[in-house]
Amino acid sequence: MPLLIACLSVSLSVILFTRPTECRSNIMKTDFIQAMFEEYDSSLSPNFESNESTKVNMSLYVNSIDSISEQSMDFTINAFIEQEWCDPRLIFYGMIMDEYFELDSKFMVRVWVPDLYFTNEKRANFHVVTVPNKMLHLYNNGCIKYRLRVSLTASCPMNLQKYPMDSQRCSLYLQSFAYTRKTIDFVWKSIKPVVASKTMELPQFTLVNVNTRNSCDENIGGPDFTCIQVDFNLKRNTGFYMIQIYIPTIMIVLLSWVSFWLSIDAVPARISLGILTVLTMTTQKGAAISSLPRVSYVKAIDVWMAVCLAFVFAALLEFAIVNVMQRRQQKFADPSSFVNSSNKNEEEKQNSNNRRLSSGKRDAQRVDNVSRVRRTLGTVDHLIPSFEQALGRVAYIKDVRNPAMVQIPPYLQAYKYKLANTDHTFL
Repeated sequence: MPLLIACLSVSLSVILFTRPTECRSNIMKTDFIQAMFEEYDSSLSPNFESNESTKVNMSLYVNSIDSISEQSMDFTINAFIEQEWCDPRLIFYGMIMDEYFELDSKFMVRVWVPDLYFTNEKRANFHVVTVPNKMLHLYNNGCIKYRLRVSLTASCPMNLQKYPMDSQRCSLYLQSFAYTRKTIDFVWKSIKPVVASKTMELPQFTLVNVNTRNSCDENIGGPDFTCIQVDFNLKRNTGFYMIQIYIPTIMIVLLSWVSFWLSIDAVPARISLGILTVLTMTTQKGAAISSLPRVSYVKAIDVWMAVCLAFVFAALLEFAIVNVMQRRQQKFADPSSFVNSSNKNEEEKQNSNNRRLSSGKRDAQRVDNVSRVRRTLGTVDHLIPSFEQALGRVAYIKDVRNPAMVQIPPYLQAYKYKLANTDHTFL
């Protein structure tokens, strides 16, 4: 009996310690993979029988952030997504010497993979040039590393109250579509879960930092579904806006102030300058906000443009006020009666001439007002005398009616001969 027990022990030792070596030397990799997946069901989760949750370690390599749109409030990202989990049904059990297998993308359909999707995704696509950009490594302990390349456009709600001096946070939400935490659990890797390319450069923003969380601000499926989040904190670059918006608007405002140094009598120049700067500022404002959504709140760029437009309009309004004030001073000149020039000295004669000219200007203003009314009524084709000619005619007629009262000034002598041969009965 003891001999039988000893023989059985030796036989068992030979089977346990020598048989696996012979198997490792004789089994082919192809036969092993075919045999391993013969009874494998890719429609069932790894721990389906044990009712344990499968932990999936996630990592993200950001290749590029292509665009960030304020109009549609979204951003486009190109990234490599890597998932790692363990499936006890795929353990080698020491039958193959290789540490891991590199499986082709056509073979991946036979392996169970997590049902990952992006909650805030608008559009997405896989890269298939020249072959599908997917990778699957199967390790001897049953763990799987699955990597794929994807380009997607995700929503990014923005607050533009400080635009263009604002900072934005664009997030990606990664969640399981069908499995609850009882079956699958997503977590970020403990070391470098998100890595951005060193050559990545954004035209309008600077990537300040990246934060990861194992929970989401908004979990669509509720707390029973696993969800993780990555936040991209972005700060807007102001160089473009300084060159295209701020410096030009400052120069337009300074240009509108040039009218303060022009003579008050240069009416066409000041009016043209004021209107030109107002229209230019209006056009500049429209171009600045054309790429922004029609939000109901006030933005920083709106305040800047409104202040610049107010300065430009105030410069135009200032000329109108000054011009009216000058006209009012001329209108309310001293209208005292004239004095007989034969009984007055030379100073009194000059004062009399000045008063007569003020009265003449008022009469000329009446002619100018009548001319405006006539032009408004459409009678612009009639011949209307100029301001100076009307002034001279009125002054001369007064002198003709009462030659003893006043004396015609020297600069009106040119009209005397011309008007002497003209019939004045129509006056």
